[in-house]
Amino acid sequence: MQVTEVRLTRAPQEDSCLAYGSITLDGDFVVCGIRVLKTKDGKRFVGYPSKQNSRGEYKDVCFPMARELREEIRKKVLEEYNRL
Repeated sequence: MQVTEVRLTRAPQEDSCLAYGSITLDGDFVVCGIRVLKTKDGKRFVGYPSKQNSRGEYKDVCFPMARELREEIRKKVLEEYNRL
């Protein structure tokens, strides 16, 4: 699987998220709800679509199983964020 498109929009400064968007895989499958977030020590990371369960915990709805795909998504999303 390959990331064929990344679409991001910068979030408002008062938002805890840096950017929102979507990715397209193999030109055929779109994942909406991708987020660029910042850790407490200032590092950026990619957040996946999530849903709050009955205990108030957030669980990812979809995410890559393969380490290689996770790294490709991270790399391409953060590259696009740096272009914004």
